[in-house]
Amino acid sequence: MSWTLERLRDPASCERLIRETNRFIQFAYTRENTIARRSYVYEFTEIETFAFALQCPGGTATRHLPGFTANEFPPSLMALSLEVADRLSLKRGRVLFNVGRYFEHCGPIVPHFDGELFDYEIEPGIRNHVHSGIRPREVAILTLRDETSTGGTRLHDASGGIVSPPVQVGDLLRFDNVLYQHGVPDPERATGARGDESMPARFIRYTLGWRALDENCFDWRGDEPLRPIEIEEAIGLHERFLREQWPHQSATDVARGTFPFPEARA
Repeated sequence: MSWTLERLRDPASCERLIRETNRFIQFAYTRENTIARRSYVYEFTEIETFAFALQCPGGTATRHLPGFTANEFPPSLMALSLEVADRLSLKRGRVLFNVGRYFEHCGPIVPHFDGELFDYEIEPGIRNHVHSGIRPREVAILTLRDETSTGGTRLHDASGGIVSPPVQVGDLLRFDNVLYQHGVPDPERATGARGDESMPARFIRYTLGWRALDENCFDWRGDEPLRPIEIEEAIGLHERFLREQWPHQSATDVARGTFPFPEARA
């Protein structure tokens, strides 16, 4: 599978999911949850990006690792996440649930691979270099709103080729996170979009994303070849990071965050 596109939700459902997600961010994106590694600080651009570890599909093997449980997560978002996890062929472990809220002309997202980053260097808007981490085999992105003229996710292969899947609101894009880097052009509002009305939408593009944290992943070490790992080894890598590195790194990460985050007008 290089990439697939399928309709997952209708536009009205997508707007309801936006409201549910905004409420969850208000509840879950806190200093305490970031220190606990249940929420992440990914604020390297003007784009509002949030990420949360989620116990989905779950299981005893990863229960001790950070993650929001079903009783802490909105039912509609949990049902959606379980549906996506099934499409990603995940039977146990956790996923990273991420949210992208885009303003007009908030800048592009440069091509990158997704993954759990342990030791890394980031030059905002230029490049990410991963010294160690875990890279999932697949990534899934659901578009809940798109009022742009520039469109959404672009897939970039190693030869310089670019694929622009014809994503519509409600579509789930799944793609190979080994074959493709992915990025997003600087969003510009399309003529005649809802934002031309007297009360323009604050976010002209809104996406949800999922990727495995434990199952169906690779050991990721800079430019070395990726090495497939079983879930048990992935768990061990997470445990070592949380024990040896995170206590020293967490203060730097938390210092970049804004807590509490202002309530969103979608």
